[in-house]
Amino acid sequence: MNFQSQQIANLISESAAQREQQYNGDTTAADVALDVAAVDLHPAASASACDVAYAIFLEPDPDADPNKSFGETCIDTAIRLFQPIPTIAHCELLIPPVPATESMRVQFATYINQSSSWKVDQSDNFNYYLTSNTGRWRALPIFGKDVGRKLRSECDLETGVPYSLGRYITSAKPFRALSWVLPRKRRSPAHCATLVARVITRAVPNTLANPEGWYGPSSLFLELRENAKEEAVRMQATTHARLSESTINAIDALLRGQISSVPSLGDEACIAATRALTVRACADLVDGDEVAQKLSQKQLAAALLKWVVLRPKQHE
Repeated sequence: MNFQSQQIANLISESAAQREQQYNGDTTAADVALDVAAVDLHPAASASACDVAYAIFLEPDPDADPNKSFGETCIDTAIRLFQPIPTIAHCELLIPPVPATESMRVQFATYINQSSSWKVDQSDNFNYYLTSNTGRWRALPIFGKDVGRKLRSECDLETGVPYSLGRYITSAKPFRALSWVLPRKRRSPAHCATLVARVITRAVPNTLANPEGWYGPSSLFLELRENAKEEAVRMQATTHARLSESTINAIDALLRGQISSVPSLGDEACIAATRALTVRACADLVDGDEVAQKLSQKQLAAALLKWVVLRPKQHE
């Protein structure tokens, strides 16, 4: 399935009157359908390029974890004290499984006391993304021609990079000037935001305005959010249509259905659903308030994570 950025552009037109409603956790797929313009959502059977990928961001756990390590406590404190609002605890990359055989190179991340890697253990992924941290993920799109392949190639070159707690220093506002003199070589030690920024900068040049060491999770979120908003404005839609019933059903299944029903949806339905939710998230960046933006980003992240974590794996 080809995630065409121009098709997404044709999906982004909404009127303010359509969106004067209350946003809450009970928003349904029908609500999404009513205020998202649409074009043909049927995928091209032979397409293999992916023109949109995602950075996903984890909000901090509101409840203090007594089992946190000293390093984790330091990171949490630094993020809360020195990073801008909204407070983000962690970030990583999610590249849709397009083509379908790309089952093993979908989620790329680094964590404290670990080296960077593709996250391929389905059991661990289920526990981490859909159980321990459910409801705290937000997603932002990264657009670009064949961006999925480019990001995967760059992630492969950054596999095994050691984690660096010290790199958080230059992401704090008083010390950001130092980020311009830090080495910007591949495979330099990195925390999550440094790594994601490095991969994006090399795969999609001119996406980010600052060197990789400048970013913490929150500052990277803010810049990618602004980029997505500018892209949405640049690609204003000119046509209006409702979502197909099959897409509405897929959105409902991903956001509110039983976990056991997700694997049977299939990639085509999940692609249509996540595309529509991507459009909604982009449109909210243009016209929506903070509540609407947060909700649509969380819905997009939830749908993406359920799709990629629960889908049957297809090996190359």
